[in-house]
Amino acid sequence: MRLYYDLKEFVNGRGIKKALATLIFNPCFHSIVLFRMSNFFYRIKLAPFAKIVWYVNRLFFHVDIDYRANIGGGFVLVHGLGVVIGRGVIAGKKLKIYQGVTLGGDQGRYIEENEKKFWMPIIGDNATIYTDAKIFGPVRIADNVKIKANEIVTSDMFNEGIIQNDKN
Repeated sequence: MRLYYDLKEFVNGRGIKKALATLIFNPCFHSIVLFRMSNFFYRIKLAPFAKIVWYVNRLFFHVDIDYRANIGGGFVLVHGLGVVIGRGVIAGKKLKIYQGVTLGGDQGRYIEENEKKFWMPIIGDNATIYTDAKIFGPVRIADNVKIKANEIVTSDMFNEGIIQNDKN
């Protein structure tokens, strides 16, 4: 079902021609299809198949989205080359990611919530992460946040809108 919402976000209301073009010709969408397949295999306890599909995705599209990541429907990759998403990442609906983004853990740091340990980013709904941004560690990113290009995030972000660079 999440794949339907992924396609819906890619098409963005532009009609059947756009939907067909996306299904046939869009490598970023194909990469998401492979991620959804690998995640499905993982959830039904077929981890070897999940790893094979993950590897194919990485080999052909240069996108490394771990099959254990939990990403909501409406996921869009815009120029997905070089995207890395770690296994413990949790993301809400309508996540949009640009080229070169890394979402990963931080060795030794974690937060504990409801008797579960989190060591990777938890991202809210309708977030956009622009080119080459990096989010490391057990951080929370609120709904509707836009993280600008080349930003490095290592602490929680709850403000809506574009995260400002401290160097300005």
